[in-house]
Amino acid sequence: MDRSLVPRYFLTTSAYTIGLVLLFLSFIPLSVKTPIQLDFGIDKFAHTSVYFIFSLVLDLALSIDWQINKSKKKTVIVAFFYGLMIEVIQGIGLIFRSFELNDLLANSIGILFFLVLGKTIKKIVVKSGIFIN
Repeated sequence: MDRSLVPRYFLTTSAYTIGLVLLFLSFIPLSVKTPIQLDFGIDKFAHTSVYFIFSLVLDLALSIDWQINKSKKKTVIVAFFYGLMIEVIQGIGLIFRSFELNDLLANSIGILFFLVLGKTIKKIVVKSGIFIN
C-alpha cells in the first residue's frame, strides 16, 4: 500500500475520534431502560471491545505518530483513567446516567486484552508499514 495515501497523524486523529465518540455516547440519555445486569451482556461486550480498540489505536498513535517510548504503559494509564473519569462524571453529574462498576470492569478487561494482544498487533502494523510516514 502506498504510504502517501494515509494522512500524517491518522492514528492520532483516530484515537481522538474514538475518545470523543466514547464521551458522546457516555453522556447522552439512554432511551431504553434496562434492569441492572450482573452478567456480561451485549453492553459489557461493547465496553470491552471499544476499550480494546481505543487502547490499541492510542498506543499505535503514541508509538508511531509521536515516537513515544513506553507507550504501552502510558496507554494503559490514559485509557483506564479516561474510563474512570467518564464513570465518575456519570455518577455525580448526570441525572439520567449512573456510575457502574461493571462498566469500569468491562473497560478494564478491554485494556487487559490490549495488554495481551497489543504487542503482536503492533508488530503486524509496523511490519506492514501502512501507517509509517
